[in-house]
Amino acid sequence: MAVATAKRELVAAKGAEVEREELAVEELQAALLERLEAAYEEAKASWRPEVAAPTNWWDIMAVGPFSAPFDLGFPKPNPIVRVGQPVVIFSVLFLNPTPPPAPSPMQIIGGALLPYRITYHTNNVISMNPDPSLSGTVSGNLAPAPFILNAITLTPNTPGLYEVHLRAQILTTMNTTMVPFAGYASRVDSIHASIFGPNGLVIRFEQPVRFDVYA
Repeated sequence: MAVATAKRELVAAKGAEVEREELAVEELQAALLERLEAAYEEAKASWRPEVAAPTNWWDIMAVGPFSAPFDLGFPKPNPIVRVGQPVVIFSVLFLNPTPPPAPSPMQIIGGALLPYRITYHTNNVISMNPDPSLSGTVSGNLAPAPFILNAITLTPNTPGLYEVHLRAQILTTMNTTMVPFAGYASRVDSIHASIFGPNGLVIRFEQPVRFDVYA
């Protein structure tokens, strides 16, 4: 009986820990969204008149990685984590709300509620092997809003230096890729107004998300 009670208490404690981690991720996501919105509003207020040029319809950013305990501070790049410690990466789909001409890309592709698919591919750079257990897919439907955030939680079980690549596709209603509506994420080190411009994401860090895992 004592053993059964101890097991129930252990399960309950583990469940409470998972709930705390999920709540922390939600708080971190809310803080990230607040920073994105503030940076976007600042960028809108400082934009100069546009020149005739192609308009970027959308872009994808990767923010992170973050590891518990989360302090809501940005950024926390390239963390060193223990085996079994969760790592959180945020994907940010940015729909461009800026014409010309009207309607804006956000009104067209967001208003159509088209499906999107984000795949994340993780490699162990030390062994040069892919890690399927840390790879997967996130999917949803575009909304008529500038930012769509998804939290991707990875829990590495093997020591090594890991590299995560995020790829995104905007699909048709038949779930086939809209050409050329595909791209890969650029990691953003800080959230500020200069990452937004009249023609889309103007500052890029062309590098994957990395984190190091020790036993």
